[in-house]
Amino acid sequence: MSYQIYSHVLPSATPGTQRMLKAHHFGEAGARPKVYFQAGLHADEWPGFLVLNKLIKLLKKADETGLIKGEIVVIPVANPIGLAQNFHGYIPGRFAFSDGGGNFNRNWPQLGKKIQKRIKDDITNNSSMNESLVRKAIHQELALLPETTELQGMKKTLLALSMDADEVIDLHCSGEASMHAYVAQEFETHFKPLLALLNAKVGLSEFDTGASSFDETNVSVWRNLKADHGDLIPWGSRSLTLELRGENDISNELAHQDSKALFSYLILRGVVDGEKPVIDDSQVEYYPLDAMDLVKAPCAGIVCYHKDIGEKVEVGEMVAEIVNLMDDDVESSSYPLIARTNGVFFARVQRRLVVCGESIAKIAGKEHLSFREAGHLFED
Repeated sequence: MSYQIYSHVLPSATPGTQRMLKAHHFGEAGARPKVYFQAGLHADEWPGFLVLNKLIKLLKKADETGLIKGEIVVIPVANPIGLAQNFHGYIPGRFAFSDGGGNFNRNWPQLGKKIQKRIKDDITNNSSMNESLVRKAIHQELALLPETTELQGMKKTLLALSMDADEVIDLHCSGEASMHAYVAQEFETHFKPLLALLNAKVGLSEFDTGASSFDETNVSVWRNLKADHGDLIPWGSRSLTLELRGENDISNELAHQDSKALFSYLILRGVVDGEKPVIDDSQVEYYPLDAMDLVKAPCAGIVCYHKDIGEKVEVGEMVAEIVNLMDDDVESSSYPLIARTNGVFFARVQRRLVVCGESIAKIAGKEHLSFREAGHLFED
């Protein structure tokens, strides 16, 4: 048995308070492949908590029977800071209250240039040796990251646990949505089996969103080095953000289904021993992130949707309407929201009272949209 639980204490934010990250480790340290899972980086997105709870149960049974061949790290609660932001019974866990505020999944430390400078004179013609060289440099640069504040400590700890993993799977959710994922263009083929196992039909494909999100940060070091050195640098990390439907799509049945899919994926990748699943990925389709229409509210009011999650839409169709409660003429107080692309209506906000200018729905399309700007493809 190799199962271990480690508690990582974060810097104390205020006198008398202390928070921790709990990491569940399976397999021998350093074994390959290594896969890292985390849930709740956005602390108001909770389906992943239950999914990883059930995945840990499956992994414990596999460990007891000697089936763990690689290394697996599971962080079931990745953001205790955000979870503590309880405001009159509501947990606004997407943005930090302190430490400068900001989205918990944006502006993570970027180590690419520092690592490039550290190893540029040591690159060889052996890709395996180069991989080891990069991993060592990552470890050295991570050690230099500041951890003065609680948030800095949390980010440094999560990166230290994830950046040497072959695969990083970050679990999130949307307000109301079908199962979908954000996948780097380079990894579309690699992660297609995972999306198929999860019955996800929509994958958002991107290269560089400009967000410096957690999953992009794990990959960016390798991407930057490959840009300069090509195949001499292998993909030492592949990552994706997995959106587990909507905020209220939480049940034992769904969590069991999703955890079984993740476990089957670990078997497929040889991390866990077992009979490899048969994959039918014919229903999985990738859509460019710069072709995703962000439907915005033209005014504040009540939103009424005309399309359901998963429905196909065409350019010019009304997907929703906003009723402006402050208009004098109630006969003309409804404002239509029109699709600007052909595609799939796959996500929308859960609240029905919306504010002016807010992105309230998403349509996955195929054709580039001129108002979608490369490097700024994620809303906050």
